[in-house]
Amino acid sequence: MNNFHEWLSKKQMLIESLLEKNLPALCPESDLNEAIRYSILNGGKRIRSTLVFAIAEIVEVDLIIIEKIICAIEFLHAYSLVHDDMPCMDNDDLRRGKLSCHKKFGESTALLAGDALQSLAFSCLSYQSLPIKPEKQVEIIRIFSNAIGLQGMAKGQSLDIKNTNKKITLNELTIMHQYKTGALINASCLMPLIASDNNDANMLDCIDSYSKSIGLIFQIKDDILDKEANQDVLGKTPGKDEKDNKSTFVSLLGIDESKKLAANYYESALTSIKPLGRKADYLAGIAEFVMTRTH
Repeated sequence: MNNFHEWLSKKQMLIESLLEKNLPALCPESDLNEAIRYSILNGGKRIRSTLVFAIAEIVEVDLIIIEKIICAIEFLHAYSLVHDDMPCMDNDDLRRGKLSCHKKFGESTALLAGDALQSLAFSCLSYQSLPIKPEKQVEIIRIFSNAIGLQGMAKGQSLDIKNTNKKITLNELTIMHQYKTGALINASCLMPLIASDNNDANMLDCIDSYSKSIGLIFQIKDDILDKEANQDVLGKTPGKDEKDNKSTFVSLLGIDESKKLAANYYESALTSIKPLGRKADYLAGIAEFVMTRTH
């Protein structure tokens, strides 16, 4: 595991180059393309995409398939953040230490940028020349669609709005974030597996269980950082969850119990991939990175 951070850094750099390659060029007729590029090429941990690469360390997947899956994930994730920052949603002026898209380009352009990013994501996955069986490509698109729609991210965001200013149970909160945060992380792990011919039901179960634990660790850590981190480190406005009376793990359990819960999910993640042996070392490294991140 000594080389994990070196591996992570190289993969993050590769992800940035793949995104640049797959983005539309700037267009003089409008600033929509500029808003899209602004929202995508502004850094980020790229956790979902590094999960794709870590899965590719376990099973053989053609690089062009990995490229298109990664770009689809990052375009979709950026769309969700652009819309999430808008006044009708979380109303945040900052994203990754810079002005939110709607503060930089206006609400109308931000709305359209998010719409266009979602369209670009599906364009990547439906790329005609992918070296993959058509039925596998359709299954990947199905998994992706489910992860972001009524049985995934959109449902979770809807529950988040509904549960604002309300007291909910730990089970309700967990389910909400399995949709809102966890579904796309789960899809990020399953799509490269489906793309490969070197998988089986046991491996799918291991990765599925692992990814669900990672999604919850990620969200619990987000809630903790919203309470503990400062704006310079966090890159967005801290304390907004409490100010907006959002239902969070910290508001329900407190800091200490939230950290214990995250640690439990961390152990569950490692247990899930133990049958995969050393091939899953990078997945273990990502779990530790998510658990210990500071922003």
